[in-house]
Amino acid sequence: MADKGHDELQALRRIIEITSLLNSTLNLDELLQLIMSSAAELLDAETSSLLLLDEEAGDLIIHVAIGEPGEQVAKQHVPAGQGIAGWVVEHGEVAVVEDPKDDPRFYAGMDEASGFETRNILALPLKVRDRTVGVVEVINKRDGGFSETDRELAGALANQAAIAIDNAQLYAKLADAVVTSRMSYRL
Repeated sequence: MADKGHDELQALRRIIEITSLLNSTLNLDELLQLIMSSAAELLDAETSSLLLLDEEAGDLIIHVAIGEPGEQVAKQHVPAGQGIAGWVVEHGEVAVVEDPKDDPRFYAGMDEASGFETRNILALPLKVRDRTVGVVEVINKRDGGFSETDRELAGALANQAAIAIDNAQLYAKLADAVVTSRMSYRL
């Protein structure tokens, strides 16, 4: 039982570390990489990925992928409405799938492209101001299925990722406004 307490303390320490980084950097890629590697490590999963919605095309693009299939699937597109990730975006709800191959929502394209086998998956919506902007997926829990604690922990990490994305988008808008303002001042 002491082991479980140690694991929870370790998870809490990692979330605090991410939160402090969130407040000290605008390097979105670095932060999202840390969040996703933390998700895989703390949930004892083989891999994790973060997919962002391309609002014009409606596709999901794999922005960060950790673990064995990471390099093969990075920047790959999941067609609009496809797969468990597409379902999560459409419904704005968490999906826990213990046997993806038997789930009609499963998009096998990524497994086929990478040679990786998805055995189970925890997928959560990334929400920014009540808009789902992407999905966090944690894949292949090493010791059985995903628990309620796993859902809560992944949810906390997804919230951190959403805040980081929102901060980066706000910063980009502010930077654009400053450039526009300076240009109009010169005229």
